Amino acid sequence: MRTLTPVLASLCLICMIPGSASGQGSTLGLKGGLNISTLSVENPASPDLEVESRTGLVLGAFLECGGESWFALQGEVSYSQNGATLRTGNSVTELDLDYLRVPVLVLARLGPGERTVYPLVYAGPQLAFEVGCRAESQQDGMSQSSDCDGGAIGDGIETRRVEFGLVFGGGVEFLLGGWKLELDGRYNLGLTNMNGGTNASSASVENRSWTLAVGLGKLLR
Repeated sequence: MRTLTPVLASLCLICMIPGSASGQGSTLGLKGGLNISTLSVENPASPDLEVESRTGLVLGAFLECGGESWFALQGEVSYSQNGATLRTGNSVTELDLDYLRVPVLVLARLGPGERTVYPLVYAGPQLAFEVGCRAESQQDGMSQSSDCDGGAIGDGIETRRVEFGLVFGGGVEFLLGGWKLELDGRYNLGLTNMNGGTNASSASVENRSWTLAVGLGKLLR
């Protein structure tokens, strides 16, 4: 509940910003898709480290304030499966990181006049709260798995629970009467060093991911 409180508050505040949606209505909807994630790792102690991506799901809801105007603000809450596979020498670690992501996006529709199909672009800041973390390591034919719970993972990595990042994306929006169908793709750029262990000052681990999603929303007058 302590995590959900700022999430719900942020979504409610979006439509209260003066002038953001005055007289324009709002859209409430659901969104889902695929998340292709990886980790940007800088660790001088492991120069031979190889990082492979993880494919997971993204499921969530969004609240868009601005109706059908060219400019809008959109807040989202989504469950996102992130992580990667780390290989070094004869050791392999599969790291699954699950987040509750809360972006606040500035959205612009491209093209003049009233239309039923709009290209769109958007960008904005994002907070992510870790809701799950599991590591499975294999070395010399032996395997070990554990829940992270803030403990050491692999080579001494200890995860941080909150991440700040940026979102950049675009897509196509279809207006279907009182409904909106949206197809979009975005890049999630994590700016927080998720390594909170004793070697955090020398080893940097940041989230990166591409997301492809479909959203369906109801226009509220």
